[in-house]
Amino acid sequence: MDLRQWHCKNEHALGMIRLNGGGIPQLMLYRHAVDLSAENPAEVDLIIGPLVGRMSVRCDICDDVCMWEITVDALAELIGGLRQEHLKQLEIRLSKGQDKPVSKHRSRAAFE
Repeated sequence: MDLRQWHCKNEHALGMIRLNGGGIPQLMLYRHAVDLSAENPAEVDLIIGPLVGRMSVRCDICDDVCMWEITVDALAELIGGLRQEHLKQLEIRLSKGQDKPVSKHRSRAAFE
């Protein structure tokens, strides 16, 4: 498995990036940033992962804010898994550039 560290601008480790089976980068976020240059770096504690999407992450050592963003490949993989009705809704939303849902139907994703 291909793993590499994800750092803030001051080189504090915020998590690990791994590639899933399809080569899509996913972030495994640490609970606390780790200063690897310290004499005795703190123990790593994983809080959440894998993340595929977009979120801001604050380094709790230096207060730097880093943005984890979805790649085009990851987005294509997510869209490729949508059902036809959801693809149509996405197409309509993207063509209109609107932020609100096209239909009032409740998502069944949590129940499938």
